Amino acid sequence: MKKENFHYEIMFEPDLKKFRFKGKETISFNTESTKKIVLNAADIDIKECILIKGKKEILPKIKLNKETEELILTFSETVSGDCKLVLSFEGTHNDQLIGFYRSKYTVNGKEKYMVTTQFEAADARRAFPCWDSPQKKATFDISMIVEKNLTVISNMPVKEEKASGNKRSFTFGTTPVMSTYLVYLAAGEFEYLEDMKGRVNIRVYTTPGKKEQGKFALELGRKFLNFYENYFKIPYPLPKMDLIAIPDFAAGAMENWGAITFRENALLFDLKFSSTATKQRIAEIIAHEIAHQWFGNLVTMEWWNDLWLNESFATYMATKAVDSVFPEFDFWSQFLSDSTESAMRLDALKSSHPIEVKVNTPKEIAEIFDDISYDKGGSILRMLNYYLGEEDFIEGIKSYLKKFKYGNTKSEDLWRSFEEASGKPVIKMLKNWIKKTGYPLVEANLKGNTLKLVQSRFLLEKTSSDYLWSIPINMSIGDKQITLLMDTKTKEVKAQKNFKINTKQVGFYRVKYPKLDIFKKDISQMEMSNIDRWGIQNDFFSLCVSGTNSVKEYLEFVDFYKKDNDFLVLSDIQDNLHSLYFLGYYEPFKKKIEEKTIVFLRQNFKLLGWQQKQGEPHTYAMLRLKTISFLGKLGDKEINNECKKRFNQYMKDKNLLIPDLQGAVFNSIAWNGNEKDYNIFMQLYETAQTQEEKVRFLGAISNFRDETCLKKTFEFMLSEKIRYSDIIYPIAYLSGNPYAKQMLWPWMKNNWKSLSERLGDTKMLLRRMVSTLRVLSDMNSEQEIKSFFKTHPTHGLEMTLAQTLEKIRINSRMVERMRKEFF
Repeated sequence: MKKENFHYEIMFEPDLKKFRFKGKETISFNTESTKKIVLNAADIDIKECILIKGKKEILPKIKLNKETEELILTFSETVSGDCKLVLSFEGTHNDQLIGFYRSKYTVNGKEKYMVTTQFEAADARRAFPCWDSPQKKATFDISMIVEKNLTVISNMPVKEEKASGNKRSFTFGTTPVMSTYLVYLAAGEFEYLEDMKGRVNIRVYTTPGKKEQGKFALELGRKFLNFYENYFKIPYPLPKMDLIAIPDFAAGAMENWGAITFRENALLFDLKFSSTATKQRIAEIIAHEIAHQWFGNLVTMEWWNDLWLNESFATYMATKAVDSVFPEFDFWSQFLSDSTESAMRLDALKSSHPIEVKVNTPKEIAEIFDDISYDKGGSILRMLNYYLGEEDFIEGIKSYLKKFKYGNTKSEDLWRSFEEASGKPVIKMLKNWIKKTGYPLVEANLKGNTLKLVQSRFLLEKTSSDYLWSIPINMSIGDKQITLLMDTKTKEVKAQKNFKINTKQVGFYRVKYPKLDIFKKDISQMEMSNIDRWGIQNDFFSLCVSGTNSVKEYLEFVDFYKKDNDFLVLSDIQDNLHSLYFLGYYEPFKKKIEEKTIVFLRQNFKLLGWQQKQGEPHTYAMLRLKTISFLGKLGDKEINNECKKRFNQYMKDKNLLIPDLQGAVFNSIAWNGNEKDYNIFMQLYETAQTQEEKVRFLGAISNFRDETCLKKTFEFMLSEKIRYSDIIYPIAYLSGNPYAKQMLWPWMKNNWKSLSERLGDTKMLLRRMVSTLRVLSDMNSEQEIKSFFKTHPTHGLEMTLAQTLEKIRINSRMVERMRKEFF
């Protein structure tokens, strides 16, 4: 079939009372001679189907295969050339957060519903029969008939509106050529703010009463649109860009062309309720989704094995955009801790996957929306950016977008654009980074004036490996900066004692030094950059997790950082100490880790205090929250007493506790609290005005030590009081609570049937739920979980399950090693 000739004309009529919709579509296409046409369709009833060839109408035999989600049309005669398919169908507005689904919201205490769509990766077929694959691009003419009080939204502006009785019909403009997963539809009671950026109309849509919380997003939409148009040198191709807050939403956001959807707490910002971390998160997510309007929408991967062409670029470009608009965020440092480190943790598992991963069916797609497709790919692009230089990197991007706009691509198309722009061997260099799992460990040994570098694959569960990467090595030797391409197993360089490998942490690899004393002065006196100070200890800790180095050595090494005042460095060390402390929470050696941790945290708290200081870094607000929370759980009386005092003030006047401290204070009260405190938090949850507040209270009810309270939280997660899409929050919090994590697997196992039925085909939520079990650290749990899923197989969770079991084994072995180290 000739994909360039596809055109859909579709009319939808949603019923928000019966949660059913009617649809009628005409698909114009060109086909070679055939007696069979196969489209994708799922969860919809076909009422009528006619093929029109010229003036002739042909009725096909219709078969709907539920297993393969295919609509098979068989004809009694051969059809070819330009044809039209006319179909009538009906479907259900499900509550599974996929397809054409329903979302509940409240206005003045009254429950109401909207309908909205989520089609990525392969769920457009749940709303209309189509060729539901990214390479089957088409143009779309969409119309909707709705109750007259409702607002409708689609990818393009409304072209025509007509009233008929108590209903209205809306016809939207013809879309550009695009993939089915980017089609968007919504109907509900919306209000909006709007602005213009040149010829582009920007709107932020919310449910009634919330539009003022969209001011920050509206400002960001205009600024980020301006950034990308200047960077890519390609104007945004649509006349409008909507940012839409959806109450029930499985992911963080979705880049539907011209109609981007978000979780409410990923778009809406309220000075009274929103924290610094939320402000950053909103900026990053909006920047990510707007980047997709070029990477993903204008130029689309040919198939889902190249998902990273969408997600990695959006991740990397979002960091560039946010850093440009908010340099005070120090966002490149946070990229290392949030993206690079997250990807390295996952990719150190044998059960990880390549960036370019084989995907056979749509059901396999959900598992690759992970830290590899987003963050590893983004980190590889950062490494490539440094290797090529900014000028050649930009030229490569511009060439790629210009050449393939409105089309589909493979990885090689992008690499070729970079290679042609730079003249460097990009295709050869990046082959293993993209097509193979894992990343290198570069071991450095200095003998005399010769520095010998040896590369091998870094794994947390050791196995032999013959992998070989072309590693762009940035290193400092004395005052000199050296760049070399290491494409052999070993490499020798003339050097001296004063050297540092992977300067600026540009490369996606870890480094093992013979000893770390060589860095003592540079680290303790902060004569080395914050990024390099972070990188040395971050690599060292990972080597402890793998068993190469000891935890005792790491705790001693942390003393080098006594005077440090950088967010990236201090935050990461706190995270590592937190991991060690709670991994060994019920072990005799816990006290030894606790002693070191308290000293380190008290030093940080002395730097931070309770109140923001004039001129302090923007990131201190997040470090303050983390430090106070951890000290509270360590039983610091001064911290917990102050938290109690501030909570009492908050209960009298909500304005007396700033959002940046609320999470820490609430967690302290819960950690030391009882059923009375639990009931207070539940009341606060039920009356919370924003989703961000609700998530904070979900954190609080998951942080109790009291068993009775924790049981109530587990019961609550099965109730109708929590949105389906929000279940992941308390589960994540509970997995980090040593008093709850052992309860998590029995609860999940006992309720697996109801959880699976409730979440249905929303594999993203089920996957996140299973992945929280990786905090466990005993082999018995690993075997029990493994056995359970053998008898309860859930397609689409296989990779997640393998990664979870591997992480449990790693934790278990680490605990065993610490027992031997400390006793």
